[in-house]
Amino acid sequence: GQYHWMAVPGPYVPLATPGGELAPFLKKRGVRLQSQLQPDMVMSFFFMEDPVVGGYTPDKVALRRAIGLAQDPQAYIRHVFGGNGIPAQSTVAPFTSGYDPAYKSEMSEYSPAKARALLDVYGYLDRDGDGWRELPDGRPLVLRMAGTPNQQTRKQHELWKRALDAVGLKIEFEINSWPELLKKSRAGSLMMWGYSWAAGSPDGGFFLSIAYGPNAGEANDPRFALPAFDRLFERQRALPDGPEREALMRQAKNMLVAYMPFKVHVHNVLLDLVQPGTRGYWRHPFMRDIWRYVDVEPSH
Repeated sequence: GQYHWMAVPGPYVPLATPGGELAPFLKKRGVRLQSQLQPDMVMSFFFMEDPVVGGYTPDKVALRRAIGLAQDPQAYIRHVFGGNGIPAQSTVAPFTSGYDPAYKSEMSEYSPAKARALLDVYGYLDRDGDGWRELPDGRPLVLRMAGTPNQQTRKQHELWKRALDAVGLKIEFEINSWPELLKKSRAGSLMMWGYSWAAGSPDGGFFLSIAYGPNAGEANDPRFALPAFDRLFERQRALPDGPEREALMRQAKNMLVAYMPFKVHVHNVLLDLVQPGTRGYWRHPFMRDIWRYVDVEPSH
C-alpha cells in the first residue's frame, strides 16, 4: 500500500502475474494490471575483429548465423523474462521510426537443423569424435560469452549452453562486473557479450547507429565495419521520416540480419501494478514525467 503504481520486479513476476494474468489476491484488492511493450531490445553481440566469430567471409557469417539459429527465442522470453516480451526481428525497437510490426526475419528463427547444416557446409566439423566441432582448419573451436554475476545472466547462459550443445558448439562463460566488462568491450577483448538498449526518443536511427563503422569502440560494440551498411546509415540519417527513409532502414536491417554482428533476442513487455484509487496512469514509451497526468482518489 505504499506505492500507487509499480513495475513488477523480475523475481516477483510468477507471484504477481502468473501466466501473464493478475494474481487473484491482487485482483481482490482492486489492483489493476497494465502491460506495455517497450521501445527497447535485448541483444548479444559478436566482436567482429575476433579471429573465431568475427569477419565478413562466408564461413564466419555462417558461424554467427548458425549460433543465432540455435537459439530458441520463445524459450528465452519464457525463462529469462517470465514470458513478457516479443521475439525481436531486428535491432530497431518498437515505437521508433524504422520499426515495422509486420517485418519478419531470420533474427527470430529457431532451427537447430539449419544451424547444423550451415556448420557442416562451411567446414565446422567434429573431426576427432569428441562431440564438439572444430574450426574449418581443424583447430579447436571454443566460444566465450561474457556476463555479469546475477540470476538473469545465469538463466541466459543456461539457455546458451543448452542451445549450442545441441548443435555441437562448445561455449564457456566469463563472469565479471559490469564496469569491467564494459572496459573489456571498449578495449576489444571480449568475443561475445550482450545487454539491452532502450530508446530515448521516437527516432529509430539510433538502433542502426550501433552498427555504424565510425561508432566502433563506443556504441558500436561489435566494431561492425561494412562500407555498404555505413552508406545506407548515412543516407537514412539525412532524410525526414517517410517511405524513402523507411525503405533505406529496411535495407539496413536486412544487412544486419544477413551479417549478424548482433543476435537480437527480445523486445520487453513491462508489467505495471496500479492501485485502485489511481487515475490516469499509463507508462509512456519515452516521456518520464508521467506523474503530472496522474491523480489519486483521497483515502477514506
